Amino acid sequence: MEPKQKLVVIGCGGVGGPASMLSKKLMPEVEVTNIRDEKSFIVR
Repeated sequence: MEPKQKLVVIGCGGVGGPASMLSKKLMPEVEVTNIRDEKSFIVR
C-alpha cells in the first residue's frame, strides 16, 4: 500500500475553506487537513 499524500490548509476565513473542499473533490486520494482558529466560517 502506498503512503497517502497530505494537504494542509491553514485558515478558513478567506478562501481556505472553499479551497480545501474543492481540493478534496478534485483529488479524492489526498488527505486534506484544515487548521483554523475560528469557530465558524466568516461570511463576507
